[in-house]
Amino acid sequence: MSTMLFWNCRGARKREAALYLKEMVREHDVCFIGLLETKMTNIGRREVDYLIENDWEFFHVPAAGLSGGVLVLWDKKSVSFVVKDTSSQVIIGDLLVPSLGSWKIATVYGSQCCKERENLWRQLEEGMKNPNPSIIDGDFNCILNKEEKRGGQRFLFFKGPRDMKQFMTNSDFHDVRSIGPWFTWCNNKEGATQIWERLDRCLVNSVALQKIPSALTRHLVRVAPDHSPIVFKLDERIHSKMKSIKFEDTWRSYLAARSIVYHSWRKNDFGEESAILQR
Repeated sequence: MSTMLFWNCRGARKREAALYLKEMVREHDVCFIGLLETKMTNIGRREVDYLIENDWEFFHVPAAGLSGGVLVLWDKKSVSFVVKDTSSQVIIGDLLVPSLGSWKIATVYGSQCCKERENLWRQLEEGMKNPNPSIIDGDFNCILNKEEKRGGQRFLFFKGPRDMKQFMTNSDFHDVRSIGPWFTWCNNKEGATQIWERLDRCLVNSVALQKIPSALTRHLVRVAPDHSPIVFKLDERIHSKMKSIKFEDTWRSYLAARSIVYHSWRKNDFGEESAILQR
């Protein structure tokens, strides 16, 4: 078991949340879960047993009133997790996975206020400063460019996205590629008032990318709430048949070909040189 699941469930006490969560855990062989916006001020063993199973340990940051709340759960039969730092926006800890070693994990539920998210970036900069492979996952309540939004007001690269980009650059975190629905959140409205955004994502540091160069995030289909669950495998492997690369001389007759090759070759990539060349 090496899969992590993160989901803004919009209320962990809902019956459909428990049913869907158990189904996702079985289907994707999940060992670690981050639930966001639990809307619970406290949670005990009984609620966790109902939500998942009694083989799971947990740690909860309570909601403030009817909003917020971050809950992490881990399957004690397969992994161990030690909480290192917490706040209303994040739980940071060390996840030990047999055969895969120790990973620094941050489960994020970013504030909708970009001013309050400044505290999140400071806490992550300090808490994720280590030589281990590190992963930050969850609902950031922030998008980075106009391609991550459809509908609503026009995207502007102001303070919120700038702060997040600056954190990623300063702390060496990278947005990994994803499969599944591109947008992870919808306001569930119709027509001209409908808005889609990519609020949920997975960020990894260079050490993690070196361990899993084919890393990707899977965005699962939304069922009841407005957020898509996302899963991330710590031992992701791409199984594909090897194909020979053939160069057609006629490609040189296209003026755009040189620019395409040049810019593709300059992209940052990780892994063995043969794998980089193939990509």
